[in-house]
Amino acid sequence: MSTGVILALGLGTIVLTFYVVLNMPYWLLEYKKRKSEKMLKPRKYHDWVYMADDSINKVLKTVVYCLFGYGFYVFFVAVWEKFI
Repeated sequence: MSTGVILALGLGTIVLTFYVVLNMPYWLLEYKKRKSEKMLKPRKYHDWVYMADDSINKVLKTVVYCLFGYGFYVFFVAVWEKFI
């Protein structure tokens, strides 16, 4: 495996781990809140629709895309230098 692939997989794993670890308490609080509110009022959409795309998720998606983009860039530069 080249350096670019290892870098992309490692950085992706680190970002995913931090995303899950930092958001787990928030997800548990939201789950308990929604579970108690479900009996109060009917909802038009599924639960995931309401929490699917808040601002922290948009920032983390951007960070993940940038990291993977950089990893692919390093990978393609390594392949380009090796074969051409």
